[in-house]
Amino acid sequence: MAPPGRLVYGAAMRARVAACLLLAACAGTRPPPGAADPAGPAEEAGRVLSRFAAAVREGRLDEAWPLLSARWRARSTPASLAADLEASGRVGRDAAERAQALLAAGRRPAVEGDRAALAVGEGKAARLVLEDGVWRVEALE
Repeated sequence: MAPPGRLVYGAAMRARVAACLLLAACAGTRPPPGAADPAGPAEEAGRVLSRFAAAVREGRLDEAWPLLSARWRARSTPASLAADLEASGRVGRDAAERAQALLAAGRRPAVEGDRAALAVGEGKAARLVLEDGVWRVEALE
């Protein structure tokens, strides 16, 4: 029979090893920042669109601007995005609200290659593009 101190030490080590294995398993379940989500491109595109729409709706355009496609970021700044949104009246915020409502109801953008679109109304859509493995908003009509 092992001395009492050895038994306690062995039990403590087994608990630590189990905790380390659990942490390692959990750490491997999330993709690294900027990587495509293994849950699927439509899910990831939907998350980006939801973050963008929430930021637009709430006037946090410094958070919305980095989620725009490279083409739009090259042509604008957070300040010009704010000015464009202000000039559009309720149109921009209404489009953001429609997109958020559809996403909250479980709809996801339809993905075709490096493009995704979520129909938000008659002839209107939220469009995304995959750039360097990250979804970016191309349009919110």
